[in-house]
This record gives sequence, structure tokens and C-alpha cells, in this order.
Amino acid sequence: TMLIESDNDMAEILAHLAGATLAGRGSFASGAEATVATLQSIGVPVSGATFVDGSGLSYADISSPLTLATAISISSGPTAPAWTWPVVLGLPVAGLTGTLADRYAAPDTRGAAGFVRAKTGTLIGVSTLAGTVVDADGRLLAFALMSDEAADVDASRAALDRAAAAIAACGCRG
Repeated sequence: TMLIESDNDMAEILAHLAGATLAGRGSFASGAEATVATLQSIGVPVSGATFVDGSGLSYADISSPLTLATAISISSGPTAPAWTWPVVLGLPVAGLTGTLADRYAAPDTRGAAGFVRAKTGTLIGVSTLAGTVVDADGRLLAFALMSDEAADVDASRAALDRAAAAIAACGCRG
């Protein structure tokens, strides 16, 4: 539910609970520590990342596309820890569920509906789309797309959707 609907309150509660498990106290700081520890435990690079909350609503939260795409790639790969399955399966499906239900209806993105599963992230001037896509060769690919300092967030979202749709349409083997 947290991923599908982008429930920021639930994200904060889960981060605080993870922090309480790790550090014995649930707080923004311990939740951020738990996030870093969890990502590092599965081999995700967190160099340059800064986490201050569990929802990603703070402008002080910083993450690279590499960190996001690697987390998704590892979580959806054949050696993924068993506890990661809800991450990929819980992502909204383009054109069908959650925060992507009303997206991927435009002519230039329609072909990717049902093939893109991704978490959205939107703040004023910032838009992110990170998840998986099945490409034209049937391969499952992980991706992370970000825009920053965008004057028009709707246009930025549409551009991210077009980029994910282009990956879906790609026959990238040769």
C-alpha cells in the first residue's frame, strides 16, 4: 500500500519502526540509519546519499539514480534476499495501479502500459521515476530517471514517462 499509493505517512512509520529495530528507538535519524544499513547490506552503493526522513519529502534527502536503480535491480534479481519481493511487486503498474494508474495513456507512452512498474517521487521542481520495465526482447531491466529544478513538473513527469516507454520499446540486445 505504501508503494502503490505513495503513502508518505506510512513510509515514515515504517522507517521509524526500522530505526527502532536497528537502534532501539524510532526516529527520523534512526530510520535514516536503518535505510543506509539495509541498502548497504544488499550491496547498494550509497556514496553521496543523504537520508533525513523515510518519505523522501525533505529537500535534504539526496540519492543518485545509481543508488535507486541498483536497489531495484538487486531486489528484482535472481539472488535477491527473500524479504525484498514486496519491493518490486509493490510498485505501481503503468496505466493500471496506484500513482501510475492515470499515466501512460498518451500515444507516445501507451505501449509501455503494463510493462513499467515504478515508484514515483514528486516535489516542487523535482520528479523521479524508478522501477523495472520489460523491454521488447522480454528482459526485465531496472531504471531510475530524475529531473531537478524543473519549471513544469507535469512536463517533467511526461518526459520521464516517455523515457521509460522508450526503454520498454527498445530491443537492446543487438
